[in-house]
Amino acid sequence: MNKGTSQGNQEEINFVKELNTNKDTNLWNILGLENNSNLYAVRCTTNKESKISKSKVLPKTDVFIIKTSDTIVSTDFFIDEDILKEQNINFTYIPNSGISIKEKDSKSFTYQKMTIETFFKIFKNYELGCAIEYYTGANDRNKNIILEKAWHTDRDKIIEVIKTLKSELNYDKNLKLSDDKEIKQTAISLTKFIINNNNKISDFIFRGVGAFNDPFYINYLYKEGKLISNCYPSKYSITTGSGRSKKQYTVVIKP
Repeated sequence: MNKGTSQGNQEEINFVKELNTNKDTNLWNILGLENNSNLYAVRCTTNKESKISKSKVLPKTDVFIIKTSDTIVSTDFFIDEDILKEQNINFTYIPNSGISIKEKDSKSFTYQKMTIETFFKIFKNYELGCAIEYYTGANDRNKNIILEKAWHTDRDKIIEVIKTLKSELNYDKNLKLSDDKEIKQTAISLTKFIINNNNKISDFIFRGVGAFNDPFYINYLYKEGKLISNCYPSKYSITTGSGRSKKQYTVVIKP
């Protein structure tokens, strides 16, 4: 999401205004909502319950569509969740209408940030996540032992799990596991392979499916003036979160 950046916020606001101002714009056609006289775009402004973390967090959706017969008072065609609440608007969500608005040329966002337990829930192991977080300096083994304890595993178990996954998933790359740096690189490559070949996992990471109720997972992406239904990036990276030095362990997937 673009929450917190002024340009990102403005792009979301402009997108909502465009849909609500011009009911003939091709954007409605792309959404498959040509009969839209009682439909309105709404900016998402509140956190939603995550089924994975069991806490309220920012959803994937920046803008969604509602249907209502009530009169919404707005001087400039802008509507957000606060306005719906303030005016006590009775509405229904339009299914599969979640839209992510990406700031032009921005790479300052994350697709997914997973804690230790979230990673385990999604990938069914601790070992890949731990290896992704490995330090790779020549004298960093002691730091990695601390990491392993936090991730409920150890180096031997990590190697064992990687070898098992290679066999189970028909992962065709040669494994390089001679030191912690190679283990880390192999874990990143194998995790990407899993994401790219498992629709359930890729839908969770890039669309929020399984984490949020409809329409707070996304079906559309708006970027550089184009609305598309392909929400999956052609390239992405997997790295450690910024809190690692403070023992706040997370795996981050970003552009």
